[in-house]
Amino acid sequence: MKPKTALQRQIVGLSRRLKPITEKQVAWAYDHCFEHIAYRTAKDTLTCGDCGHTWKSEATLVDTFCGCACPHCGRELKVNVTRKRTCKQCYYFCIVTTCKGYQVVRIVMIKADSKKGRAAKYFYTEVAQRWITTEGKVITIAKLRGMGFTYSDLWIFGSDMEVRPHHAIYDIISDCDHYPRVRVLPVFKRNGFKGEFHNTVPFRLLQSLLTDSKTETLLKAGQHTLLPHFVHYPYRMGKYWNAVKICIRKGYAIEEVAMWCDYLDLLEHFHKDTQNPKYICPADLKAEHDRLMAVRNRQIERQRQERERERIIERQEAERRKLEQMRENERIYAEMKGKYLDLVFSDGVLRIQVLQNVQEFYEEGKAMRHCVFTNDYFKRENSLVLSARIGDERIETIEISLETFEIIQSYGVMNQRTRYHEQIIDLVNRNIRLVRQRMMNVA
Repeated sequence: MKPKTALQRQIVGLSRRLKPITEKQVAWAYDHCFEHIAYRTAKDTLTCGDCGHTWKSEATLVDTFCGCACPHCGRELKVNVTRKRTCKQCYYFCIVTTCKGYQVVRIVMIKADSKKGRAAKYFYTEVAQRWITTEGKVITIAKLRGMGFTYSDLWIFGSDMEVRPHHAIYDIISDCDHYPRVRVLPVFKRNGFKGEFHNTVPFRLLQSLLTDSKTETLLKAGQHTLLPHFVHYPYRMGKYWNAVKICIRKGYAIEEVAMWCDYLDLLEHFHKDTQNPKYICPADLKAEHDRLMAVRNRQIERQRQERERERIIERQEAERRKLEQMRENERIYAEMKGKYLDLVFSDGVLRIQVLQNVQEFYEEGKAMRHCVFTNDYFKRENSLVLSARIGDERIETIEISLETFEIIQSYGVMNQRTRYHEQIIDLVNRNIRLVRQRMMNVA
């Protein structure tokens, strides 16, 4: 991207004047970043992944699990008992330096390709630079990347180092080992930096020292275990800051940060005074944490039992309401269709009778796998539902209109017509007058 501001143009010019990555820096990266492997065969033959030397091992398999040294190059190696004969590794390391009043974090990608029987091949290239102004503003200069959302190593090595818009990938690759020789601006020494990064990402710590006073306070107060948490998760850790300041005033060193944060959350849950040193600076953090955690677990168990009791009560209440509704439906059905309940049509084979109650609607719908119950046919005032059977076998379910005295529908299992369908229709039509008579006699 073409530099657009005076600051970007100045940094692009300074970037071109930076010295190349030295062989000493690269050698350090090869020693400290890579996993150095020895391939072991089933015949106790070891091959150095660095120089390719092969030798016969006299140590047992259990002994070599602790590692070994190559007799040719002297490299300490991790033993891999595997048939795999190649290993490709890719890592990043950074160099912390300065240039004309700017803090610079140079990020280098290094690769190693080892194969059994030959010396490892190495490759390195500088892929990005993070330039930090004394106000904490960051300008990123990097090589062009290929399109990809999953992999971070898609660099186009032949591209130029240019100003790039911010992308999360630059923060990801900044989280890497740093070359031990560090150069920083005087402002960082003023803010408490003494050459140690205390398990933080160098780029994040340096930027945070310029933009967040909490980082400077923690560094000067010696709260080095807390420092990585506030540097990497400033928004999450901000709620603990008042308690941290009290710990600093009291000289209380927080060793187990995660446990201490959980302990403060428990204190807040139980409405304890989180501004009182008595609570936030316990003599035995683990004991106090475990005590509150046990109380909280008992509370959670009581709440669980209470919720379970409420669910049981709700379930019983729902069953009671369902039973009452069923009884009400039975009463209404008996009032509407009571005069038809003893009607039975038969031709000696088929027997057709009115469904007697709501329970029979449920059984009919379940057996025939249709909607005579789920769609509340028993609530329909102007229709009468009958069941055609041969013995105890249900054949079809029939609905008759009480207004026109015609068959509305007659279906078997899954709303399919059966081979008895025409016989059922004929038997109902021959006896439909009985339904009309029953209605007129009652009227």
